Amino acid sequence: MDNMFRVCIAGRFFDIPTHEVAPATLEALKAITDTSNTINPRDLLCAFLESYEIKTALESSIAVALQKLQDAKNSN
Repeated sequence: MDNMFRVCIAGRFFDIPTHEVAPATLEALKAITDTSNTINPRDLLCAFLESYEIKTALESSIAVALQKLQDAKNSN
């Protein structure tokens, strides 16, 4: 069971295969898990929303950068 991270959310237990989750995501989950391996659903939602905002900002920045590269390529 070393390759599983067991967590309790709203009274239900979930076994998360650690090999299917990025190490940074696993560390973020562990950071909001208390000593009884329970995650407050509100904390989980906040973490999800924060990561979604970061993902959206990165995607937007990548799209802008790609457009600038394309514009620079077309102007030469």
